[in-house]
Amino acid sequence: MAPPRKLLVLDLGGLGDEVHLLPALWALRNQWPQAELHVLVNAHVTGLFKLTPWVNRVWGYAKPRTRRFGDWRRWARRLRAERYDLALDLKATDRSSLLTFFSGARLRIGRRPADGGPPGWRFLFHRVVQTPYYTEPMYWQKWRCVKQLGCAGERPEFRFVIEPRLRRELGIGADDEHGYLHLSPCTTAPARELPIAQLAELIEALRADFPGLRLALSCAPSERERERLAELVGRLQSPPWKIFAGTLGIDQLAALIQTCALNLCGDTGSLHLAMMTGAPALAWFRHHRGEKEWIPEGAQYRVLIAPDAAPRDALYGLATAQLRAAAREILNRVPSAAAAAPAGAAPPSA
Repeated sequence: MAPPRKLLVLDLGGLGDEVHLLPALWALRNQWPQAELHVLVNAHVTGLFKLTPWVNRVWGYAKPRTRRFGDWRRWARRLRAERYDLALDLKATDRSSLLTFFSGARLRIGRRPADGGPPGWRFLFHRVVQTPYYTEPMYWQKWRCVKQLGCAGERPEFRFVIEPRLRRELGIGADDEHGYLHLSPCTTAPARELPIAQLAELIEALRADFPGLRLALSCAPSERERERLAELVGRLQSPPWKIFAGTLGIDQLAALIQTCALNLCGDTGSLHLAMMTGAPALAWFRHHRGEKEWIPEGAQYRVLIAPDAAPRDALYGLATAQLRAAAREILNRVPSAAAAAPAGAAPPSA
């Protein structure tokens, strides 16, 4: 295909989706270094792209509260004004597919959804790319899609720039790096979260095992997550070293995770930031069909999977001793994130 002058990549997902998009974006940037590269993502995850200066523009899509046609017309007007040569939809949701169509790009390409898409989906695109779902990490899937456009490269690469000043602004000095645990106690769904009492038990066990490591906690800025974080802090024997109760941007969270000794979390975005930066991580999942798409690969990662069973007010079925043993295994094996950088990833920034 002819080199595009300006291209748009659409991916309306969560933070994990956009982390897994980065290798595909980098492949496109390498293939067409002179092109103007734009991405359109959900508004709440645009902060990730502060770490990718090689992306020229980031569009933040905020889902309208109504389904009035005027909302679509305004987006169509804005996108058409850009005169894109290529629009590529790698998420293929109903909304992203319509936005791709309304962009008016000279060539519109979409990834076929796992279920084949709703009636008429195929007619929104000039061309369709497809690769199997569920069989490998999502970043491999998206990268394989852009390979079908002729992009070079032997394997996916995560490229990003994290400036040390982001950690310094959080009160984390150079001497603090690799000397703390980071825990995200929340996810977007209670059914994927360990009970508060178990999290407190795990923290105290790891404090006993590794007394030289301090503890940093963080959560998203929702009222529910802040309340849950406060409840956890109230159950600990002594206060954490750092508490970020909904105060971190995605770029700051990535900087915090990049130099932790171990990142602990459920099935949520901080796990994918750990994968991106090469930080060692322990995570807990509820079993689901697509779990393989989101589990990092490498010796510095452990993901323990609980059965998908009731009740669903929290994640049950994983023993604290099991979690503790997995954390100890990682910490004793991987002394720092720098030693654990995954193959194909950009080395963590200094």
